[in-house]
Amino acid sequence: MSSPTRTRHSPATRKIDIRVNALERQEEALIDCGVDPAHVIRAALRRAVKNWELGSEFVPPSEEQRTRITEWRARTSLAVDAPALTTLLRAHDPLDVLSKWALVRGQIEPRVWAEIDILLDEIAVRAAAQNAEKDTPETCL
Repeated sequence: MSSPTRTRHSPATRKIDIRVNALERQEEALIDCGVDPAHVIRAALRRAVKNWELGSEFVPPSEEQRTRITEWRARTSLAVDAPALTTLLRAHDPLDVLSKWALVRGQIEPRVWAEIDILLDEIAVRAAAQNAEKDTPETCL
């Protein structure tokens, strides 16, 4: 006898392509942090979407100035809740002419920018701790 096949019911999702960049105000810190800025932005994106769920309310994209350094842009695909995306489409893009990213970026970008700031702070704290260790004289016994 073979056991019945178990079927998993996963929530209905739809993949969308996303691309984010840092803010212009973050450029100097990203350049000075000692870590490739593209790596910082990708790490921030991973952190930002880790427990994020698409809301059904449209959030307009921020007017904050994004950096023009395109080499830093992080791109990925993200599975989002299909019913929430459908709600956004019906309300804000009934003709389906906008990219799906245009509908969700107002929800994601601020989270990524906040994570960039957090990562930059974490990098600065670690660098300061390493410098403090170097500056501490070793005592001989």
